[in-house]
Amino acid sequence: EWLPKTTERAGEVAEAQGAGSAALVRDGIADVIIPECPDAADEPEAFMRRLGAAIEKEISALRTADPTQRLAARAARYRPA
Repeated sequence: EWLPKTTERAGEVAEAQGAGSAALVRDGIADVIIPECPDAADEPEAFMRRLGAAIEKEISALRTADPTQRLAARAARYRPA
């Protein structure tokens, strides 16, 4: 299979390898995609606020979940039968 020797097609390569953000969410490896609008480097403070809000939301959900159910869900997600 082909593999470009440049970073210009990195997104295309990541998607082809199943490592793009949409594929990671689809496959249950990632939970959420944080928008970069269009590039986090162009608006780092706003991006970090969005990232912080997403992390806070996920941690809050984990803290309020029943520990037994949380551990069972984790085992089911990462150790399928």
